Amino acid sequence: MKRALTIFLLLVTLSAWADERGEKRLERISRHYSALGNYSLSFILRAGEGVQQGELMVEGNNSYIKVADTEVYVVDSLRYEVRGASKEIIVDRADAYEKELLNPLNGFAGVKNDYNIEECEVDGRTAVRLTPKRTGETIYIVTAPDGESISKVKYGVGENSAEVEVNRLQGVPSPMPKFSKEQYKGFELIDFR
Repeated sequence: MKRALTIFLLLVTLSAWADERGEKRLERISRHYSALGNYSLSFILRAGEGVQQGELMVEGNNSYIKVADTEVYVVDSLRYEVRGASKEIIVDRADAYEKELLNPLNGFAGVKNDYNIEECEVDGRTAVRLTPKRTGETIYIVTAPDGESISKVKYGVGENSAEVEVNRLQGVPSPMPKFSKEQYKGFELIDFR
């Protein structure tokens, strides 16, 4: 009985230590991207059998993401999601999407409320495992060799798995694309504000 209690206490201590290390790693990643200021990165999204190239640009509180035929502009607290295939523009308040995990405006703020955070290793690299407290998929944020920039984000298993692999990170070399309704003539505007 005493041995079982000792093992239990050891596991609880190790778990708390892993959580603390995970939270510190996540803070380090967040500080790294905050310190960059304006930046852009290109990535590859693998989901199921599909592979898509993508791009993310961050300029202050504004951002732009493009994957396949979908573009998302966040400008002055508004979010414009342009869906090329369906010719729709969905307008909403940006703060309605603040819980999106990789929201460049928040970094990883609020993740602690929704996920258990642990440092681990994935493919020989330091990673942070985010296990949902309620429902959802476990997410792995795999760091590059520097331990603070993101190399990959993996989530889901089997057919529902997806992976975002960062190809290139750089300062924003040219002005970030700005949303303009005129460039999407013939698109239906759906406004949820």
